[in-house]
Amino acid sequence: MPSKMGTLKLRNEWRRAQIKPGSLSRHRDFIKLILLYTVGIIVTFLASWGLLVLAMPDARLDLLQTLTTAFGINLPDNMPLSLNTAARQVIVVLIITFLSLTLVILNVFFSAIVTARFIRPRVQLVTSANGVLSTVWNAETPYILVRMANFYTADLVDVSASVVLMIEETRLVNGQIEEFRSYLPVHDFTPAHILVMERRMPWSLAVPARAHLGNSLSKDYLFEPGQPFSHSFSAGKTILSSKRSLEVLFQGTDARSYSSFVIHRKILVDEQQGDKYTLHLHRGSFKSLPLRIEDANELEQYV
Repeated sequence: MPSKMGTLKLRNEWRRAQIKPGSLSRHRDFIKLILLYTVGIIVTFLASWGLLVLAMPDARLDLLQTLTTAFGINLPDNMPLSLNTAARQVIVVLIITFLSLTLVILNVFFSAIVTARFIRPRVQLVTSANGVLSTVWNAETPYILVRMANFYTADLVDVSASVVLMIEETRLVNGQIEEFRSYLPVHDFTPAHILVMERRMPWSLAVPARAHLGNSLSKDYLFEPGQPFSHSFSAGKTILSSKRSLEVLFQGTDARSYSSFVIHRKILVDEQQGDKYTLHLHRGSFKSLPLRIEDANELEQYV
């Protein structure tokens, strides 16, 4: 039977092999785009010069004079503007093409930085680092509670949440060790939509902690945190280790700038290494809070 280290090494080499072609393809596309843009600039320069010569033959415009005038380049008055060799003409065209291309790239690059860092709203939708396994609301129906609050300087409106259960397994299949990951959508959680999330007002996201979930691979997966794993996600597989977490995606609008935002949070639920089961959720409940809180650390208070 192959060793675990050898199997993981082969898997990592396979992943690197899968990544390289896509990366090379992206580089080829970028280089192709730059070359096409460069050719376009050169053709535009020559076409402009040719049309001006045809339109104003008495002006006797040469290439250098046309380009320097078009780009506002001030040359000394005592410098001759004629290009008496084809080599000098090519050099001038290439230099101005390079400068034009560089300016375009810098403009696009810094515009993207300004948009990403300064125009995008810096929303502070804070969630508790840990969840709570609670039976306070209904003793027969446990819930995973996650505290959250808006610490942004403005209200957040039309906030919606999407929740999936992520399962990561390391398992033994026909003498081979494999790693597996799957996502199961969670539907019966509340609140799925918040019309207005006011500043510093705490909320609790409640996800059922005893539910039958499914996707295209498994139609009936029992999600019941607090109980050791007895079966793999896939029937007939032997679990070596497993980890589960809730992936939460918040989407909404900043009421000040009317800009959209997307925020991702990950809450660890439980994991198991062999026969050792660990619950990462706190059993109990969150401490009661006022309608307005001052510190984000108050979301981490439990009872």
